[in-house]
Amino acid sequence: MTKDFKEIKYIKCEDYINLNLDMMYAGDSNTLNNLDYDLESIINTEAPITYNILKERLRECFNIKKISGKALDVILEHLKKFGYAETDNLYDKTIWADGVKDINFIRVGYQRQIYDIPREEISNVMLKYIDEGYIGDDLYHMILKYFSYEVLTEKAREYLNFVFKKLK
Repeated sequence: MTKDFKEIKYIKCEDYINLNLDMMYAGDSNTLNNLDYDLESIINTEAPITYNILKERLRECFNIKKISGKALDVILEHLKKFGYAETDNLYDKTIWADGVKDINFIRVGYQRQIYDIPREEISNVMLKYIDEGYIGDDLYHMILKYFSYEVLTEKAREYLNFVFKKLK
């Protein structure tokens, strides 16, 4: 059942243009073009990427603490242009730059919430530990430990249950 995978370094997008919310709301064409550039740059660098991580990057682009619903509406409208594939990640969606693939890697070196790690990556680790005989909470604790987490929260358990069910 084990699938071979390799650990690769998580590459965080640093190639983005600072954006201005007021100019975006005003429909400034240069700002909207820069938004498209940033979306494409972030996704092409970090995909598969959850919407949550994408919003984190966009907060950096805009230099803001929170993205409002109004801003998100504009952003999502621009994101549609690219036609990226998406998969369900229980609490969020995962965006794929080149279409959904059967991946054989785990990205390390960047701390993400467990549910911000695409289920396709977690599946690789899950299969490894299942083959080693781990089941139930022991399995989940091993997966959390692999990703440098210590506590199996209810939210993490629910997400790992979701990933486990997708294996079948």
